Amino acid sequence: MSIVDIGACESARWAIVDTLYFDSLRHRFVRGDIEIDASRIARVLPPRTSRRASTFAGDATVCLPGLIDSDAGPGHRDWNPYSRELVMRGVTTAGVFCGSLAECAAFAGFEGVRRLLYVELGDSSGAKDSAAACQPLLESFVRVAASFRPSRCELFPAVVPGEIWSAATLLAAASIAERLGRRLCVRLSATHGDAKRYKETRFFTEVGLLSYLSLLSQVTIFNLSQLTRRDVGMLNDSAANLVCAPGAVNESLLEQHFARLSLKDRALGFSISRHAATDADRYESLVGLSMALIHQAGDAAATCDVAVDALTRSAALALGIANVGAIAADMKADLCLFERPDDFAENGDSRGFLKLLADRKPRDVLIDGSPVVLDGAIVREPEQA
Repeated sequence: MSIVDIGACESARWAIVDTLYFDSLRHRFVRGDIEIDASRIARVLPPRTSRRASTFAGDATVCLPGLIDSDAGPGHRDWNPYSRELVMRGVTTAGVFCGSLAECAAFAGFEGVRRLLYVELGDSSGAKDSAAACQPLLESFVRVAASFRPSRCELFPAVVPGEIWSAATLLAAASIAERLGRRLCVRLSATHGDAKRYKETRFFTEVGLLSYLSLLSQVTIFNLSQLTRRDVGMLNDSAANLVCAPGAVNESLLEQHFARLSLKDRALGFSISRHAATDADRYESLVGLSMALIHQAGDAAATCDVAVDALTRSAALALGIANVGAIAADMKADLCLFERPDDFAENGDSRGFLKLLADRKPRDVLIDGSPVVLDGAIVREPEQA
C-alpha cells in the first residue's frame, strides 16, 4: 500500500512497518511498527509485529514526529503558500499572532500546517485605566472562540504588554484564558532594542514583568529577547512556560550546562521561523545552538535533548496541547518520513535528530494521518471539515 492510496481512504487503518522512529521519552531512535487509525496513532509495536492488512514498508526510512514552530511569524501576506513552505520543512503545527479577531480570517485557511492563532487583546481606548473598556472585546473573544470551527485551527487569547497600560487588562485576559481552558499567550519584546524601549515607556523591565506574571497561572511567554540564568530561575518559580528563538538562549547557560539548569516543570518551545529571512535561514539559529555540541561528550547530548523537545513534545506542553509532538499511542498522526542516510545510527540520540533536520528535508509529511507532502512536493492538502 502506498501513502497516496492511504490518503485516499478517510478511515484508513494501516501501519508503517519496521521504521526507525524517534522515541521522545528515551530520546533514542528505535525500530518499530506505527499503527494508524485515520488521524491518530493507535499503537507503537516492536518491529514487524503489526498484523494490519494495509502496510507501508518503513525499513529504509527514519520517522520523526511533526515539528512544532511555536511562533512562525506572519510571514507572507498570503499565509497558505507560507504554510506550505513550513510543512515541506517538516513543520506540522505552527503558531501565529493575530492583531485582532478579524485578522484571524487571513490565517484560518485549511492548507498546509495546523494553525494556532494567538489573538491579541488590548485596551480599546488607549487610556491607562481601561480594564472596563476592554471587557466587551474579551467577552466577544469568548463568543467567537466558542463558535470558531475552521479545520485544524485553534484560538488562544494573547496580550502584548507593551501595547496595554492596565494591569487589570492582563488579569481580565487571564480570566478569559482560564474560562476557555487555554494558556494566556504573552508576547514580549523580540529584540534588545524593543526591550529597551519597553522599559523606557513602561518603566518596567522584561524580568520585572516575568515576576508579575508569576502570579498568574497558565501563562506562556513569547519573544523574551534573551534567556539568562536569572530568567530561568524566575520561570522555575512561576507557573509560566516559555517560547523563544533558539538564539535567545544566553551563551553562559550553554557553558554552565543548560540541560542541568533547565526549566524543571516549565515547558520550552522554540520559534524557528519568525526571524528567518529565507527558507535556508529557518534552522540556522537552531543549528547554531546545538550542532556545535554534537561532537562533544557528556552534557552535549542532554542539551540536544532540550533543543529537540523544544521543537516537539515540550513545545506542545508549552502551548497546552496534549495530542501532538510525539510518536506514541493516542497522539495525532503528524509524521515526517526521511530517506535513511547510509551512516544513520540505529539507537542514535537527539544529535542524530538535529543533524537530520540540518542536512535534508523530509520526503513525506503526514498531518492527521493524511499525506500532505510526498517525495518532497505538496501532493494533497488537508480537506476542510
